[in-house]
Amino acid sequence: MLDSRNLRPWFLAVTFLTISFTGLPVRGQGITLTGVGPINRSMGGAGTAAPLDAIGAIHWNPGSISGMACNEVSFGFEALLSDIELSSTVGGVTNTTNSEPGVAPIPSVGWVHRREGSPVSLGLGLYGIAGFRLNHRQDPANLVLASGPIFADAEFLQLAPTVAVALTDRLSVGISPTVTLGKVTLDPLGPSVITPDPTPGSGNRVHWGGGVQAGVYYVTDRDWQLGFTFKSRQFFEEFRFFTPTRVFGFDMDYPMILSLGAAYTGLDRWVFALDARYFDFANTPGFRELGWSNVFAMAVGTQYQLNDCWYVRLGYNHNQNPISSMDAGVNLSTPLIQEHNVAAGLTYRFA
Repeated sequence: MLDSRNLRPWFLAVTFLTISFTGLPVRGQGITLTGVGPINRSMGGAGTAAPLDAIGAIHWNPGSISGMACNEVSFGFEALLSDIELSSTVGGVTNTTNSEPGVAPIPSVGWVHRREGSPVSLGLGLYGIAGFRLNHRQDPANLVLASGPIFADAEFLQLAPTVAVALTDRLSVGISPTVTLGKVTLDPLGPSVITPDPTPGSGNRVHWGGGVQAGVYYVTDRDWQLGFTFKSRQFFEEFRFFTPTRVFGFDMDYPMILSLGAAYTGLDRWVFALDARYFDFANTPGFRELGWSNVFAMAVGTQYQLNDCWYVRLGYNHNQNPISSMDAGVNLSTPLIQEHNVAAGLTYRFA
């Protein structure tokens, strides 16, 4: 799938084909992607109480895989091409420099198996959950780029083996230990909280982290579905940046996320979903030192089934800005902030 401000995404899965069109950058909620997989992204990321596909269900609520309509294996690939600008104003004159970040690949895989005659459902997810990329050239006319270029690249992938148990016909709970892989490259490395002096910091490796997520999924007798998910902080080993003079260490974890969702399926062929999320950046090592604040985000999505094969979706996501103007100087290498995200999707089911 190709996803950007003005580019169209393509996605081919084993059992269906989804094409998503987005009008704004898909990176939001700080470092966190607004949606995981093409179907969930085209719902604006709303999925805590609306298990429409294996990828989105495992990521946003492990308990909701009990509500999947059938066993499923999903494969997704996104190629994100961002449009990034960096501006500075001196003496009333503003100069803007365009970045050329290139394409960032974001894979996603989801598998859900509901055991016949058993309350237990199993799942496995592997997907990109966060990241950013920029490559600003040196620009003498732009104050922040006059001394040299800025390059930054971060990728976070997560593995989530999942088990859910249907306690009753309406209530399910699920849990998933999570293993997260992260790589962060910053050049120059400073000046920032890592090192006071600019220095090349491209030499790096993949770092490991882990945590747990747990979710509750409930189906009412009035066509409403409710969900709640707790995603613990992902505790990473120390990130080590190799420079020409020494090795700099920096503690950075992935924040705790709380999600509360509701979905309504009372109208024939329609699904309506709403999620509210809380991101605990201020108490997370790394983001705390960079001055990030805790934020709330909202996701709204709807799906309509045209016939046995065709589905259309529309989604919207809104989130707060975790970086204040006072901390902008140490966050020049993190192009993570967008306030509004609008997405649409079209799916054709072959079988």
